[in-house]
Amino acid sequence: MNVPDYISPIIAYRAWRCDAAGLKSVCGEPWNPGQPLAARCRVYSAGTIVGRAEAAHDAHDAPQANCTCGVYASKSLEHLRTTGYARYGIHGEVNLWGTVVEHEQGWRAQFAYPKNLYLPPDTLPFTLAAIQARLQALTLYGSDIFILGNGETISLWGKKSGFDAAGLQDSTT
Repeated sequence: MNVPDYISPIIAYRAWRCDAAGLKSVCGEPWNPGQPLAARCRVYSAGTIVGRAEAAHDAHDAPQANCTCGVYASKSLEHLRTTGYARYGIHGEVNLWGTVVEHEQGWRAQFAYPKNLYLPPDTLPFTLAAIQARLQALTLYGSDIFILGNGETISLWGKKSGFDAAGLQDSTT
C-alpha cells in the first residue's frame, strides 16, 4: 500500500465488521489487507444511485460534492459512538487521502486504509482457536491492534513489535 508522501492523510474514525476474511464496512464492503479501499460512485446503468431515489447523474470519480459517494468516516470517536456505529464491534482510526469532501461531522474520501483497530472485549470469540484466527486476519492489515478494557487501551499487536500476549491476558482479568 502506498500512501502519498507529499501530503498527510486525514485521520478519522470508522467502524467495521470482521469475519474470517477480514474487515468489512458496516454495509458489507470488503477492506482487503495491504490495499486501500478506493471509493466509487455506485451508479446503475438505469442511472439511479444504489439505495437512493435521486435523479440520475453521470458516472464520475468519487467523491463529488454534489453526490453521496465516497468512503465515509467520522471526525471524532465520540460522534461515531453517539450515532451508534461503535456497536458494530471493531472501530478505530482510518487514514483518508486523495479527494476528500468535508462535512460537519466527518468526511467522504477517495481512498482509505485502517490505521489503528480497537476491539471491545465482548467482540473477541470464546475459543482460543477462534481468537487466533481473528487476530491472524486482522494482523494482515499491518495496523496496530488494541483491546479496550476497563477504561484503558491495551496493546494486543503492533506493526513494529508484533503480538503482545499480555494484552490478551490483561483484557480478560
